[in-house]
Amino acid sequence: MASILEQYQQSNRRSTLTNYQSTGVQDEDTVPSSGFVNVMAEEERPIFTKIATGFRAPVSTSIQRIAICNNIMLVALSDNNLKRICLFNKDLSDDVQVPGKLTDKVYKLFLDPTGKHAIISMDSMENYYLAASMKKIKPINKLKGHLVESVAWNGNNATEATSKDILIGTSKGLIFETELEASTDKLRFQSGPERYIKQVYKLNKSEASEAVERITGLYFNRFPPSSYRLDTRYFVIATTPNHLYQFVGELGQDQPLFSRLFLNYEGNPAQFLELPGETLKYSEFHVNYSRKDKIPSSFVWLTEPGIYHGIFDFANAKHTVAAGTRLLPYENLDNSNGQNINVLPPVSITITEFHTLLLFRDRLIAVALLNEEVIFEDYFQGSAFSDVISVLVDPITEKVWMYSQVSIFQFEVIREDRYVWRMLLEMNEFEKAKQFCEDNPVHMDKVLTTQADDFFEKKDYEKAASNYAKSQKSFEQVALKFLEINERDALKVFLTHKFNSLKSQDKTQMSMLLTWLTELYLNDIGKLKDDEKVELLEKMSTQFKNFLQQQQVTNCLNENPTLCTTLSDLIASHGDSDNMIFFAKLMNDHEKVITYHIQRDQFKEALAALCNQRNPELYYKFSPELIAHIPKDVVSAWIMLKSNLDSKKLIPSLIHYAQNSPQSTEAIRYLEFCICDLNNNDQAIHDYLISLFAKNRSEMKLEAYLQAQGRNVIYDPKYALRLCAEYRCHRSCVYIYAAMGLFDEAVELALKEVSVDLAKENAQIPDDDEELKRRLWLLIARHVIEKRNDIKQAMNFLKDCDLLKIEDILPFFPDFVTIDHFKDAICSSLQDYNKHIESLRNEMQEATESAKSLREDIQAMKNSYRIISVQETCSICSFNIMSRAFYLFPCGHMFHIDCLMFEIEPHLNERQKSRLKELQKMLGTSYTKELQAAESASRDSCKDELDELIASECLYCGELMISLIDQPFISPDQFDSVKESWQ
Repeated sequence: MASILEQYQQSNRRSTLTNYQSTGVQDEDTVPSSGFVNVMAEEERPIFTKIATGFRAPVSTSIQRIAICNNIMLVALSDNNLKRICLFNKDLSDDVQVPGKLTDKVYKLFLDPTGKHAIISMDSMENYYLAASMKKIKPINKLKGHLVESVAWNGNNATEATSKDILIGTSKGLIFETELEASTDKLRFQSGPERYIKQVYKLNKSEASEAVERITGLYFNRFPPSSYRLDTRYFVIATTPNHLYQFVGELGQDQPLFSRLFLNYEGNPAQFLELPGETLKYSEFHVNYSRKDKIPSSFVWLTEPGIYHGIFDFANAKHTVAAGTRLLPYENLDNSNGQNINVLPPVSITITEFHTLLLFRDRLIAVALLNEEVIFEDYFQGSAFSDVISVLVDPITEKVWMYSQVSIFQFEVIREDRYVWRMLLEMNEFEKAKQFCEDNPVHMDKVLTTQADDFFEKKDYEKAASNYAKSQKSFEQVALKFLEINERDALKVFLTHKFNSLKSQDKTQMSMLLTWLTELYLNDIGKLKDDEKVELLEKMSTQFKNFLQQQQVTNCLNENPTLCTTLSDLIASHGDSDNMIFFAKLMNDHEKVITYHIQRDQFKEALAALCNQRNPELYYKFSPELIAHIPKDVVSAWIMLKSNLDSKKLIPSLIHYAQNSPQSTEAIRYLEFCICDLNNNDQAIHDYLISLFAKNRSEMKLEAYLQAQGRNVIYDPKYALRLCAEYRCHRSCVYIYAAMGLFDEAVELALKEVSVDLAKENAQIPDDDEELKRRLWLLIARHVIEKRNDIKQAMNFLKDCDLLKIEDILPFFPDFVTIDHFKDAICSSLQDYNKHIESLRNEMQEATESAKSLREDIQAMKNSYRIISVQETCSICSFNIMSRAFYLFPCGHMFHIDCLMFEIEPHLNERQKSRLKELQKMLGTSYTKELQAAESASRDSCKDELDELIASECLYCGELMISLIDQPFISPDQFDSVKESWQ
């Protein structure tokens, strides 16, 4: 059976699509006012298309009832065979036999939204339960004697094992609460699948008769959570053929849960809606869920006078959740000729997201819930449609199904919301209409244009302008429309939105709109100034500035320098200095801002504008003007920028300032900052600082500077010397002479123009040249003696300078000077000479004794000897020492000549190594044998030189061993081999 349903076959059908037309809105196939050009596309398919499933009731049987949820279909046949069909996996399909007599037929089938639980109601008032995991149907014994008309499933909490708490409505107007379980592990006293069952309410009796009301529709759900709190209330809707009841309240903690909710309506009967009708004995109630959050959104109720439909409103629900309810009379369902073809109630109804489907005996029609117009009709032909029973919707998959006694059909739903936007547009629900045409620019343009026209008629011009800008309506037409009624604010809104909607490549359009908007703003600002409306003026200026600061505006201006100049000139032509300065700052035209302030003698404002930018060239350009008026502030600004400014380029500003300010204190402050803090080594900076010191007679600062410079000067000494001489800064000239190495000139100038102390300081400087130093001190002494005739001070020079003696300065004394003036000095000098002579005598005596001791040691060494046994070995190779020529040292170490040579050679320098080879050639080819006695003086000399080269000291006891103390015992080249030998 399932394999048949998997292959849909297209059946012959007569299906007509009623094209939706509206008198108030232009047809979508026409050319819109927006300027869009529609191309005639392929004819659209109908929203609902009937498809035969290929299923037909077996011979001698017929279809009694069908229920479908979550792709699980239950088909009840007239032979009480229940086919359970899984539409997505045929292997899960099976047949279940309903127990009882064959004459007892299935009255109704109820399947929960998960497709896991089913209730079968029989004509005999027997009721059964079937779960997905069960292979046999179980009776619900406690419902025996009740004809089940409706079931309200617990769709949010049901599981495969249990249905959770559900409500059951009967033909006697009773509402039961129960929980059905699929588990086979039951308590001994629990004979059926029901965990419990209890009557929780009984509907009011019909006022028209004493007969009780059949509960043909039953539904409950929890209130959805609001934005600010979690709503724990529930609502229950129960319908009969003529009444609709609503119950709202909290659930209890213990089962039955709904007892608490219905208890509130025991003494106070529930409010209900009553519709006329006496002949209709059946009714249906269906709910549709929103796709976004899966909460109840709309409902339909089949009644005798018509289809009652509405939406759910939980925001303002206190006693009722139904809102926007309307009754659609069957008389309004006319055919194309305007004649009522059938005013009888339909056999069955159901609901989709935007439509309700009405099944009549001869046709199926679809009615749009928004405007109650028929948008689809499908007339039946053939035996397959005889005795149609019902139309239903799978609430999970949203597929539409219809069945008769012999066949099952499915309706394919294609773009059900295609006309919703137009319906909402006719209802002036513009915002909702936009949600359904976001993917269609033509439809969106119609909605925007219509909404804009509506705002315009209501004189809400700014909102109209905003919507016109988003639409494709003619730019000129809209602009003239606002100009005719002098709505400048609305025009600005329209132009602003149009400007923001343009792309970066639309430079011409952007330039035009930006210029127009600027002109509008400036005109409004000027008018408000004339009218002296201060508050409105500030508001308008703020709006203009905010507009200029928009990212797209600044991008457009940055990419178009010509436009930037045009707007700047436009603002200037209106005499709006405030906005002109703001625009210049916005465009980073700092030069214009600074010039503006300087022209108005606003020097501090100009400096502030200068400091707000980082282009050093503007500092070089405007500093000469600014420093003449606010020198301290300007120099402070320079200092804050530290090395970001080129000090040399600021010299013209400093010169301009110095010409107008005799003291030049700020110029000196900046130059000292450059030299001391920035370590500036530019000669021009140093030279200019010296010139300012000299001109201002700041000789103390100049001397401190020159002393700090020392002899490694950066300034030009010749230029500095000329300036100091010109301004008679003699002390500074002395320091400059000393820095130039001209100590004679420095001492002479100090003696002539300054002081003897300064001359003495300079005479002490040349430490590396004693002759020069002596000569300088002689100059000072001669000056003191000859010029000042101060013999006592001259005698003190002998203590200050060790290089001078009494005899050096005696020639400078006059002839008439008596010896009493320098008697002490002469005595002191003679005593020094005596001490020096005595010291020399002692040194000579010590040298004589040392020489005598050395001669004795040498003589003893010549006569010394040592007896060597035949067992003695070489300290290097450990072979017998007698095997070849060897050296014996006083310390006791003895070495073969060749062994010692081999050890010493690596430690000789290149010249010594070369000489060693030459000596070897001269003495013989090798020293592996004993050296024979030399016969010639030349050979003895070579041998002595060789001895001095390699045997001047013991290898192990001499200085060589001490110098090698930090060398490793094993060389890096031998380390690996030695390491392996130890393993």
